[in-house]
Amino acid sequence: MSIAAAWSTYGAAFTHGLMFVGGFFILTLWLASIVLKDTSIVDVFWGLGCAAMAWIFFLTSAGSEPRAMITLGFATAWGVRLGLYIGSRNWGAEDARYARLRRHIAEQGKSYLWHSLRAIFAFQGGAMVVCTLPLLVAIVTPGRPQLGPLAWISMAMMAVGVVMETTADWQMAHFRAHRAVKGEVMDRGLWRYSRHPNYFAEMLVQWGFFLMALDAAWPLGLVTVIAPAALSYLIVGPMGANLLERRLGKKNAGYADYIRRTSAFVPWPPKAKGV
Repeated sequence: MSIAAAWSTYGAAFTHGLMFVGGFFILTLWLASIVLKDTSIVDVFWGLGCAAMAWIFFLTSAGSEPRAMITLGFATAWGVRLGLYIGSRNWGAEDARYARLRRHIAEQGKSYLWHSLRAIFAFQGGAMVVCTLPLLVAIVTPGRPQLGPLAWISMAMMAVGVVMETTADWQMAHFRAHRAVKGEVMDRGLWRYSRHPNYFAEMLVQWGFFLMALDAAWPLGLVTVIAPAALSYLIVGPMGANLLERRLGKKNAGYADYIRRTSAFVPWPPKAKGV
């Protein structure tokens, strides 16, 4: 497919998505964060924003093929669930990470407002554009009404991912609300078999979106691999799980043993304690 043909197919939906990201996710949320003094609203609206992008793609293209509707359904379920979970977790106070960053920028004598616009809202807005590329291709691509093998694999991955992520987040929230000793390590439920079952589930969902795009448009869908690859790097890389584990290791005396006996991402039977 030529660049002109690709723009003819996807250009209108992509442009409407850019307008939403720039006008709402970056500018409006940034202004709201100033009023509320809470930068963490950007995290609340990440999943909701991605779901909104899926709806923009769907309504712009007026697609009604099974692949488009299935992708829209999973994107909505994933995004709304994520937004509601983060919103309930952060309700009433700014996330501690942003509070620390706010103090750090102020101590350097710099403007946190402009820093947050550039480094947080604009950065995450750009990331949203990139990370919804599989949704764009899966939803907007015309023709091929029948689902191929990759689409069925995609649906299985997305379904497992959404259920697993929901379960892992609920288990962690319940643990934090009822733990008797501060610093106790969560090693029950899904967290017994993976140190980051929620991150593993998130990767299942994102790679599932990619496979759906690949099923919709071969070989054009290959271009959208940048989305799950980038998200996987952010999750697995030095600023994701590794950073989180270094912080938890400093707070929790038993976390080093938990790391030794528990799989990092893929759920797997744990090693025996003390072995």
